[in-house]
Amino acid sequence: MIRSFTSTLLLAGLLATSASATAATISGTITAGGQPLAGALVTAEAKNGIAVSVYADGSGRFSISTPYAGPFQIRSRAPGLEDAKTSAGDGAVVTLEATPAADPLLLAPSSSLLSLLPEGDDKRRFLLNCAGCHEVAHGRIWKDGKVRDQAKWTEAIKLMKAIDVYALVSPEIDTDKYAAWLSSNLTPERLATLNPGAVVQPAIGGKVTITEYPVPVTSELPHDVGIGPDGRIWITAFWTNEMWALDPKTGKIEHFAVTKKSETQPAQVRALAFDRKGILWIVLGGTKSVVRLDPKTRKIRTYPIGMYAHDIVLDSKGSAWFNDYFSKPERVGNLNPVTGKVTIYALPSANLPDSAGKPLPYGLHIDAKDRLWATQMAGNTLVRFDTRNIEMKLYKMPEAISGPRRSDIDVDGSIWIPEFDTGYLTRFDPDTETFERFNLGNSAIGPYAAAVDPRGGAVWITGSLDSSLLRFDTKTHAVERYPLPTEPAYTRHVVVDAKSGAVWSAYSSLPTAVPKIVRLDRRD
Repeated sequence: MIRSFTSTLLLAGLLATSASATAATISGTITAGGQPLAGALVTAEAKNGIAVSVYADGSGRFSISTPYAGPFQIRSRAPGLEDAKTSAGDGAVVTLEATPAADPLLLAPSSSLLSLLPEGDDKRRFLLNCAGCHEVAHGRIWKDGKVRDQAKWTEAIKLMKAIDVYALVSPEIDTDKYAAWLSSNLTPERLATLNPGAVVQPAIGGKVTITEYPVPVTSELPHDVGIGPDGRIWITAFWTNEMWALDPKTGKIEHFAVTKKSETQPAQVRALAFDRKGILWIVLGGTKSVVRLDPKTRKIRTYPIGMYAHDIVLDSKGSAWFNDYFSKPERVGNLNPVTGKVTIYALPSANLPDSAGKPLPYGLHIDAKDRLWATQMAGNTLVRFDTRNIEMKLYKMPEAISGPRRSDIDVDGSIWIPEFDTGYLTRFDPDTETFERFNLGNSAIGPYAAAVDPRGGAVWITGSLDSSLLRFDTKTHAVERYPLPTEPAYTRHVVVDAKSGAVWSAYSSLPTAVPKIVRLDRRD
């Protein structure tokens, strides 16, 4: 409850460098009730646990190419149907038949179930406070085999407030009120009316390959991802005081300790940024510090910063900037990498009343003019902070209780902001200081983070409550939705590889669900 994604489908987008002459191929068809199941996800999981998935075409045909060794476990996934499963070796041609699920909503994403909640401020506050760190799907709406009644919702809300050690839950979340509201809207009768959802359109599915990598610690929360200078994918291991470096060619993960282990205070490794020399700068929220890691020598240097930072960016001079997640009023800090000096600056405040809780400074980005752009998720604001002259300006989001989370900056300077509480993507024009909002399709998809593809300007968004990744075409305003093979897939941070266009994220539910690293390749 803390506020805090043609007839033959090839793995054309998977790292070109990872393809080899020994790549295995599994093909076949998938049907349901004797009819082709167009758009269904079909997955081949290799012996090392790395799973490659494609969407079936309009005739229910699929072809999966993977550089990893078999034998392979093959499975399908489609809304309202049981997963069809078999095993296969290289070159196998398989036929899968999906059958109706005993419980069609068992694997429905949160966005589908939460569509029953009436639109309005109560729903937005619920998404902000109660779905900010984890899904609210079948496993949370059903308890002991039954849909939660008011007493069970009261029990759940009290539990989440009890473990909210950082007091992130707004006082506006009244236990009795929300327990009654949830139980009256998420009833067995209303849930029974839901359609579990449709598979993707075959024309869209034929463009995409999804690769999921297991993580070394299944109880982990892989919070943020970044692309290193050597092409490896770097992941912050929130609980284990480590950075992980994934080699996409082999799937192997190298471990880098960034602080000493503590039984009483986990480091809470949150965010990362590479400087121009390939040095990695990392935020450790739990220990209120920033760490400098040289990947070549493994040497680290720790800088106490006196705040629980959420995000980190580097300016053109190499100075690190970070935001205080729990501050009220809001503030940012600067770290001089040469002297180690930390300077704190107050930001223009949203001036939230105590009854509304903390403003939660969240995403932080820096533009080509060395101006910081900071979102306040609960404060519902965007702040411009010029690092050159310390000039600042506060902008209110155009929609109330919209939950602006982790934005990105386009090549033209536009700020793209995902609205977690509304299901919208918003563009802010720094020149005209105006906002433009775009509906992504469902108010409960939970747009968590945005990343601009520098090759063409498309914006990728993580649908945290939708177990999906979404692509927004900035020219046509078309939205493409790509359901992910795992449910729940609570996607947080997202990055786009400027060379290949590959989209990287991680499944990061808290409490832990099924953590994985995920890569999506879209063939234009």
